[in-house]
Amino acid sequence: MVALRGVTRTVRLPDDQELHILRGVDLTVNSGDHTAVVGRSGCGKSTLLNLLGLLDVPTGGELTFLGTPVQHLRDSARARLRGEAVGFVFQQFNLLPGRSALDNVMTPLLYAGGKQFWRRREIAMDILDRVGLAHRARTMPTMLSGGEQQRVAIARALVRRPRLILADEPTGALDVDTGQTVMALLDTVATESGAALITITHDVNVAALARACYRLETGVLSAAAIPTGANA
Repeated sequence: MVALRGVTRTVRLPDDQELHILRGVDLTVNSGDHTAVVGRSGCGKSTLLNLLGLLDVPTGGELTFLGTPVQHLRDSARARLRGEAVGFVFQQFNLLPGRSALDNVMTPLLYAGGKQFWRRREIAMDILDRVGLAHRARTMPTMLSGGEQQRVAIARALVRRPRLILADEPTGALDVDTGQTVMALLDTVATESGAALITITHDVNVAALARACYRLETGVLSAAAIPTGANA
């Protein structure tokens, strides 16, 4: 599904020096995989997430998504592919505060075409039901618990049936028990839909739920043992 071969990402600083954020990253993720990438703050996790989510392109190496080298895509084509095939789950939920849970989940479908657009309310209600929140569809985010808000965010990420789900520190704003419940739900729903799930995290309890684990240090990605988890 997604493959990185010798991928680098370099930015030029104001003093004209180059900052090497990613250094020759190799990674392959197939449909149905659940992969965790762990690392400390500043190691390049956000940059890697932006590349995997087609928000940016590598400086060097090759990144292919569904067999297409993304460097050869125009920004508009990359954005279209991202909207159709990638779902994002963020640490801070990023829900629209003035909209109900249902409206938040429907938002990605406003950019869909055909039946998905016209059936957006039905589709959104179905995915809310799958995450156990159909009864909270009309509720505003401020009236939802942290775990409920994250489940709405998961429903929004899944509503267009993405091929790849990227979870960026998805439990960072939750207590341990709620976080594990949310991750188990995310893994279950991703498995049922056949989507690949990549979790970017520093939490060993989250990484322990993956089936493959990598560590990112100073821009270098290497295979790592799956943690047993602090609460195992």
